[in-house]
Amino acid sequence: MLNWFRAKPQCPIDHPTRQWIDGRWQWLEQQFGLPRLRSVAVVLPQPQFFPERYRGTEEDARKMLDRVCRYMEIDPDTVELAFYEDNTPAYEGHWREGTAGLYQAGGGKFRIWIEVSNLDDPLAMVATMAHELGHVHLLGHGRISGDATDQEPLTDLLTVFLGLGVFTANSVVREQYWHSGNYYGWKMGRRGYLGMPQYGYSFARFARARGEDGGKWLSELRLDVRTAFKQSMGFLQAEDCSQTEAGRAEPDVGADSR
Repeated sequence: MLNWFRAKPQCPIDHPTRQWIDGRWQWLEQQFGLPRLRSVAVVLPQPQFFPERYRGTEEDARKMLDRVCRYMEIDPDTVELAFYEDNTPAYEGHWREGTAGLYQAGGGKFRIWIEVSNLDDPLAMVATMAHELGHVHLLGHGRISGDATDQEPLTDLLTVFLGLGVFTANSVVREQYWHSGNYYGWKMGRRGYLGMPQYGYSFARFARARGEDGGKWLSELRLDVRTAFKQSMGFLQAEDCSQTEAGRAEPDVGADSR
């Protein structure tokens, strides 16, 4: 039996959130330019993007930071790297939500602070660096003020715009499992300011602005972000079709109606 009534694709995020992403995305296009958006490389957790051997040392982290700086077009010489320890209690089998990185400016330099536990998680390390370097672009270079109430989610959105979004999206929730003999345990932590549906919609905006379908990097996204991306692409395509149909249906006001 034919399905004559096909459901209209739904947006995976609510209307106010969509309005915020759409508005800020247009603002990022104005700030950084469409040519940059369309030419930026999508950085993936693959050896060709990070060829240096990573052993979890502070020296390795510095090399990684220099590479992320270059991907984000920030002079590495203007960025200092420091480490701190977040003492937020973490219990096995519980959700942990602490800080992963901090940003500080002063003396003509930008200092990126990384929580030391990230040294053992290179994916989280890149995500944290990309987010904090986003602050350099936005706060350090005077694009927004420190009073901007949306500066943190905007910084996450910027990582998508500049090609590092795979790392920040995949690091929203980090699961760690362990076992020793007959004992098993798990820890989960949340980081970042955008959720998986918001990242999925943001990647849809990213792909459409570049005239692509995301096929070269979509498989690298975690499943929930990938699902939201596909839903967003369908929704935006359907919306475009509706607007085109509405435009065709409008009467020609310049025509002779006699």
